[in-house]
Amino acid sequence: MKDLAIFLTYSGISTILFLILLLSRTWKKIEANKILASNLLAFLLLFITYASSYLKWDFLVNIISPLGVITPFALGTCIFQYIKTIYTSEIDYKRFIKSLFPFGIAFFIYSIPQYAFGLSLDNKTSVFQIISFLIPFLSILHLGYYLFLSHKLLKRYRRLVKNNYANINTLDLKWLSTWIRGFILFLVIDVISGLLLIAYPIYLLVYTNLFYLVLLIWYIGYYGINQMHVFLISEVSLTSIKEQNSQQQKIKTTSFFNCESKEFIKLKTQLEIVFKEQELFKKQHLSLKETAVILDISDKKLSHLLNICLDSNFYEYVNTHRVNYFRRKLEEGATEKLTLLAIAFDSGFNSKATFNRVFKQQVGITPIEFKKQLNKRSQSFQ
Repeated sequence: MKDLAIFLTYSGISTILFLILLLSRTWKKIEANKILASNLLAFLLLFITYASSYLKWDFLVNIISPLGVITPFALGTCIFQYIKTIYTSEIDYKRFIKSLFPFGIAFFIYSIPQYAFGLSLDNKTSVFQIISFLIPFLSILHLGYYLFLSHKLLKRYRRLVKNNYANINTLDLKWLSTWIRGFILFLVIDVISGLLLIAYPIYLLVYTNLFYLVLLIWYIGYYGINQMHVFLISEVSLTSIKEQNSQQQKIKTTSFFNCESKEFIKLKTQLEIVFKEQELFKKQHLSLKETAVILDISDKKLSHLLNICLDSNFYEYVNTHRVNYFRRKLEEGATEKLTLLAIAFDSGFNSKATFNRVFKQQVGITPIEFKKQLNKRSQSFQ
C-alpha cells in the first residue's frame, strides 16, 4: 500500500509541475493564467504537505509543512480571483492583495516560528500550542468559505456566458466548477476521515485523502494536457455581472419591457426570420452582440427579449434552431451523403461532445438513436 502511495505522490507532483510549465507559455498574454499557475503552486504545496505527513517523510515535513499548512488561506482566494479574471479580463490587485492578508498573518505567527524554532508540540509554550491547533483549522474554514464563494460566482458568470454566446465549451469553465465541487467534497472527507482515525485507527484511512487529492490532480491534468483549448482559455470580455443583475432586477420591477407590446412582438418575428431564412445559427461563434447588430437593436433589448419574454437565453435559443435544422436534414435523407458529425457541424455546432449533450437534452435521445428511429419509420412505409 505504501509503494502505491509513493507512486501516486510522485505522479501528482509531476503532473502539477508539468501543468505549471504548460501555463508558463501564456503568462505574458493571458493574465488569468498567472493566477491559475499560482493556484497550481498552492495546490502543490498542500498536496506535498498531506503526502509527506501520511508517508512520514520527516525531511519534507520540516521544510514544506510550516508553509503548506497555511496554503489554504491563499488557495481559496486565488481560485476566486482566477474566475473573476477570466470573465472580466482584469485583476484588481489592491483587493486581491487585501484578500491575502490572512495568509500573511498566518505566515508571521505560524510559519516563521515553526521555521525559526522547529520545536515539537510538546516543547512549545501554551500560546504556540493554541496557534498550532487554531491556524490549520482556520485555514480549512477559510478555504471552504472561498470555495463556496467561487462556486456561486462561477455559476453567475456561466449564466452570463449563456446569455451572450452560442458556443460555450471553451468559455464556461465547467471543468473548474466540477473541480471546485470535488474539492469541497475533499474537505468533507478530510474531516470525516480525521474523526474516524481518532476512533478507529484503520491503516487504510490514512491514505484516503491522499488518493482523493491525486484524483483531483489527474482531473486537472486531463484538461491541461488533453484539452489545452479549455485549460489555456483566454479572458472573456463581458459586461459586469453586477450591472447585468441590476438590469434584470429593473426589468422585473418595471413595466417598460412589455412582452405583449407591438415592439417586442415585431422583434420576436424579426428574430425568427433572421434565424430561419438567413440561417444565422450556422455561424459557430455567433454572439448576442453580433445578432443585435444584425437586428439593428441594442444587445440589452435582445437579451431582455430572450430572458424575459421567451424564458430562454441566447445559448439555448441558438442551439434549439441548430437541433431543429439537424433533425430536418436527417428527415430529408442527408445521411446518405454526410456523416452525423458533418451535419452537426453544418448546423453550427463546433464540438461533438456539445452536440451530443445538447441534442439529448432537447430531444431526449442520442443522435444515433434518432437516426435509427427515422430508419425504422422509413422501412415501415416502404
